Order: sequence, then C-alpha cells, then structure tokens
Amino acid sequence: MKTESVSSKYTFFPGCLARLKLPQVESSVRIVLGDLGIELTEETRFTCCPDPVVFRSASRRDWLSLAARNLALDGGAPIVTLCPGCASSLSEARHILEHDEAAAGEISTKLKRLSMNLAIPPVSHFLKILSTDDFKKTISEKIKKKFEGLKVASHYGCHLVRPSDAVEFDDPEKPTTMDDLVALLGAEPLDYEDKFLCCGRPSMDETTSMSMAQHKLECMQAAGAEAIVLACPFCFEQFDLGQLIIGRKTGKKFDIPVLYASQLLGLAMGREPAEMGLNLHKIKFKGAS
Repeated sequence: MKTESVSSKYTFFPGCLARLKLPQVESSVRIVLGDLGIELTEETRFTCCPDPVVFRSASRRDWLSLAARNLALDGGAPIVTLCPGCASSLSEARHILEHDEAAAGEISTKLKRLSMNLAIPPVSHFLKILSTDDFKKTISEKIKKKFEGLKVASHYGCHLVRPSDAVEFDDPEKPTTMDDLVALLGAEPLDYEDKFLCCGRPSMDETTSMSMAQHKLECMQAAGAEAIVLACPFCFEQFDLGQLIIGRKTGKKFDIPVLYASQLLGLAMGREPAEMGLNLHKIKFKGAS
C-alpha cells in the first residue's frame, strides 16, 4: 500500500454536514489536530466535495469537475478532512485525474476557463494522519487520562477506507485503525456481529435506514458496548439522534453514547467535556468526568 508523506501543515476541508449541523465535531477535530502540532490553513472557496454517492451517480462528469475545482483551489498543498465521504470523493477524483489522461485533459480545459490549473494534492482523513507511527508516539506522550475498562464499539462506515486504490488507508475489508486508537487510549475495542456494515444512513427509505441502524445498535449492545466511536458526521447523526428516533418508534432503548474519534482523543489528552462539545450530544457520555 502506498503512503503519502506526513506533513505538519494541511489545508482543512470541513465538508458540509459537520459545519452546518455538528459544530462540536469540527471544533473537536481542529482542537485535537492543533494539540498534536498540526497547523491548519483555510480555503473559504471550497464547496461540497461533492457527495460521492448521490451526486456522482447523477453525473460522474459534473462530480469530477466539482471535485477537481476543490483540489485546484488548494494549489497543491496536502488536504485533511474530518469526513470520510469527503476524503473518499476527493481522493477518487484525484486518482482519476492522475491516471486518466483523457479525463484530466477535459477537466484541465474546464479549469482554465476559471483561470485555474489542474492540481492533485494529497488528501487524507485525519485518522489516516494520526495512524502514522510518529503521531501514535506523539499521542502516547500526550495522554493524560486512560479509559481503562471502557468497552468501545468502533464503527468504520462505508467511505473511510474505500475505494482502497484511491484512499490507500487501512484494510478495506477489516480495518483496525479506530480499534488501535481505542486501545492506545486504554479502552477495550470490541468485536461484534456485522461490525463492518453500513449504518443505514445512505438509504433513501427512512424505514430501511432506521432498521439498519437498529440492527447495528443491537449488535453493539449485545457485545456490551458502553460507547460508540466513529469518524463520519453522517454515521454520528445516524447513531446519536437515531437512538432517540428508534426509541420513539419501537420503545427500544440503547443509551449508548456516540463519540467522534477526535472527541475521545481530546478527552484522553486532558481536554474538558465541554471543550469537546459533549453537551450537544443526544446520548450523554458518563465516562467523560
């Protein structure tokens, strides 16, 4: 597997959902990356990545054009995202532009009309950066609180490690990055039934979507999960708010707090629960104090 060189300076690509609906997620990522010595620069002209499922299915050419514009805006500096969908979409577009001369030529012509040049900067989800040996060492040195005895169900979702030839991160069939981070922070990573299945959020049918979420929550609960750790804004909403929706419709109660990987890491590094935005979650994390 090819790996990009690790930088300490990145252009931050926040995506749409976290910025609009989950400000605590964006804030926690910014704080934690800053605490680990990563400098983030801003590009205010970024648009949606765009969406790697619905938008790409509607028009692959328009999807590639919009993604290429985002990449070109960055000017070649490495990009870090907080959203696996954004990382997947931009990485796949980058891969196409790097390997398909015809597509690259067409996109380059379009960009020139905007007075822009084709660019294919490295793109990484923040977990890809933090999973390198250097940052694992830095994290270990900065841990102030260990979550000994906390049983954690990691949810990887669909886009964090896919498409594997473009994202080039972890094992696309059985990823371990989040479990490794959970263990590094002293907690117990759990294996559970259907661990690597979708959360159900992409389904356009609400009944199907909630049924899939309920199934995964039941599997986590059966394994003894005391917290869910993930790294996707859509998956976060599906499990945090979703637990309330499922409860109202079925009477089924899970009460499993959901944490972004950056939030659990920030708590372990000594940040206060309020700094990590845990007060904004629907299901409260009692292990934060």
